[in-house]
Amino acid sequence: MIKRTIGLLFIVMAALTFNSYGQAKITFKVNLTPQLEDSVFIPGRDQIYLKGDVFPLSASRKVYLKDTAPVDSVYETTVNFPSTASGKRLNYNFYIRTPDQTMSEQMKRQLGIGAKDLELNATYFNRFTW
Repeated sequence: MIKRTIGLLFIVMAALTFNSYGQAKITFKVNLTPQLEDSVFIPGRDQIYLKGDVFPLSASRKVYLKDTAPVDSVYETTVNFPSTASGKRLNYNFYIRTPDQTMSEQMKRQLGIGAKDLELNATYFNRFTW
């Protein structure tokens, strides 16, 4: 009985170690200063979220961003990608939802997912630089 319990404990610990190995946390940031200045985005009423095409992001799952430091107008969220996402290319976009409409960015953003944590620089909503 003790050998079986130890064996089961070993399997559980190995599974937990395997699942956590190679996970990457990616912090996404978007600067909403222009939308705030033009009253296109109103904090407390409107929401900004992120959708992508690599699990745990998906076309149907929204990940909401929060303004952690209101003085800078940068909204952010951190997404934990599993080890199976390493090496994949993520297509993603930010969306603004107001009571009247949902605004999406015109072009898809892309990012290669690695095995290490990544904190992206803040980008402006629906603006792209080359």
